[in-house]
Amino acid sequence: FDVWTDDVAAVKLAAFSGIGAVPIWDGSNDYPQADVNDRANTTITYTKYALQVRINEYDAMDVPRIVPEAATKLGVAIANTYASVAAARLADAFNVSTTAGDGVALCSDSHPTASGVARDNNLGSAFDRTAYMAAVNLASLWQSYHNLDEDWSADPKMLFGSPQDTTFRETSIEVFGSAVSSDQMQINAAASYRPEVNIWSKLTNPNQWFVISKLRKPLVFWIRKGAESKTFIDEDNGNIKISTSFALGTIAKPDPVGIIGSSF
Repeated sequence: FDVWTDDVAAVKLAAFSGIGAVPIWDGSNDYPQADVNDRANTTITYTKYALQVRINEYDAMDVPRIVPEAATKLGVAIANTYASVAAARLADAFNVSTTAGDGVALCSDSHPTASGVARDNNLGSAFDRTAYMAAVNLASLWQSYHNLDEDWSADPKMLFGSPQDTTFRETSIEVFGSAVSSDQMQINAAASYRPEVNIWSKLTNPNQWFVISKLRKPLVFWIRKGAESKTFIDEDNGNIKISTSFALGTIAKPDPVGIIGSSF
C-alpha cells in the first residue's frame, strides 16, 4: 500500500499508464504531442470509525490497572481495524468493486490497452514453484496502456498468502529455501526472485495469494484522520471515558502495474 495522509475531503487519482514512445522530430516544427488523456482516473473517499470505553469510577478504584489495560486494548483494536480495512481491499482485488480504473478488477486477464491486446495479472493457480515463476514471467511481460514495456520482475517484491491455506507456509519455504528444484539437481530459479513472504492472518481466503512490487505499490491506504485517544471523566457520573476516532479510505490505483494475483 502507498500510505497517504492528504488533508482533503476526497482525493482524485490521475491515471497516466505511460504516454507512448518518443517519436522522431524534424528539429523545427512543434514538438509531437503526447497522449496524456486521463482516461481512467478514480476518486478515493473515506469512512469514519469511532469507539469509546467507559469505566465506572469504583471499578477504576477496585480493579488495579484496569484503566491502562483498557487503553492498551483500545490500541490493539485500532491496529486491528487498520489492518482489516487494508486486507479487505487486497482480498477484493479480483472483483470489479476494486477496479484499477479501467473497468475491470485490479487482478484481471482483460486489462485494456491502446492496441486492443489485453494485459493479464491474474493467474488462477494454487501456489507452488511453477505458479510463482509464472507470476514473475507475467511481471516481466507487463506493458503500459500504450504497450510500452514496464517489466517489474526485478523489483523487490512481497508475497502475500493466508494461514487458512495450511500448506502455504511449508510450500513457500520449499520454493525459496531450496538450492535445487528437483532430484535432478536443477538450480532453483525461484530463489533468484525471492520475495518477502507475509502470511497475513487478515487474509482469510485460502484460495488467494498475491505478488506485489514494493516500488509500484498498486493500492492506496488513505489516513484521512489518524487515530487519537482521549481520556476524560464524565462530570455527571464520574465514569472514565477513553475514546478514539479516525477516518480511513482504500482504493486501487488507476494503473494496475505492480501486482499479480491468483484466485483459484
